[in-house]
Amino acid sequence: MNDINKKYIWIFFVILITILVASYVFNSMRSPEQKPYGTETGFAHETGPGQFFTVRDQDGFTLFQTGLSVHVNDRYINENNVEYIIIKVDGMNATANIIQKKASLISEPILKTTLAGQALFPTIPRGKSSHVVVYHTHTDESFIPTSGQASKPGNGDIFAVGDALTTTLRKAGVSVTHSRAAHDPHDINAYSRSRRTLTQLLKEQPDAAFDIHRDSAPASEYYTTINGVDSSRIMIVVGMSNPNIRTNLAYAKQIKDRADELYPGLIRGIFMGRGDYNQDLYPTAMLFEVGTDSISLDLAENAARCLGDVLVKELGVR
Repeated sequence: MNDINKKYIWIFFVILITILVASYVFNSMRSPEQKPYGTETGFAHETGPGQFFTVRDQDGFTLFQTGLSVHVNDRYINENNVEYIIIKVDGMNATANIIQKKASLISEPILKTTLAGQALFPTIPRGKSSHVVVYHTHTDESFIPTSGQASKPGNGDIFAVGDALTTTLRKAGVSVTHSRAAHDPHDINAYSRSRRTLTQLLKEQPDAAFDIHRDSAPASEYYTTINGVDSSRIMIVVGMSNPNIRTNLAYAKQIKDRADELYPGLIRGIFMGRGDYNQDLYPTAMLFEVGTDSISLDLAENAARCLGDVLVKELGVR
């Protein structure tokens, strides 16, 4: 074999080894729990600062506003449990039709097992206290009246909202792991990064997993008073691309029902939008939008404490 042939063989093997190494590194970084994200998967498109969608009924009455992107076939259950479906989106405006005048909540029958025979809701063994995990996909989210800005990368006000929820739960005897893992930047890959965090947290086998956010809708959409105390409201978000949406939605409805009993008006509604929000990983994974960027942090903290009371009751009745 002459030197020229040997040279080409060496070049071939160098290229082959390079390809194999690159493939190994790529697959190592992309664990089985991760998946690519597109228009129908685990992230939600969001509007920019100061932008929001306005959803109206066919008579022009405003139903709700949100910084989450709204698409045709998204659904919304309002404070009074009236369910709507989005039938048209034109720019930042959308139109919705009523599909149920009284969406069923706690009265809706809930299956006790999945098709695989696994429990839909994690059961709490006798003598064992409840355990939940709290984390934040958008760790930069902040409140303008408090911090002067809507975003503080890696150290957003949203952590304080999670702290308020965590403290309330712990005082009631619920064990909580509150993750402060950062998932910046606030882009389309944030849910991919937080998916890794949630996957690790789920190794604790919690009774539920809560992703705490804040919206970017006008302040009027979220401001309220609870028992005479100024507070923000909360919107529950459920991903429609989750193949197990029925289970997560049933849990969202149970939480809203408990909240309506304890703190009427606290939950402004349940938004069912495009994406899965990583809820496909766990039947009791839930996303809460606590307040909006144009209200103060203390109002969001008040809402989180109320939410904690609601969750304590929900965890206790299962």
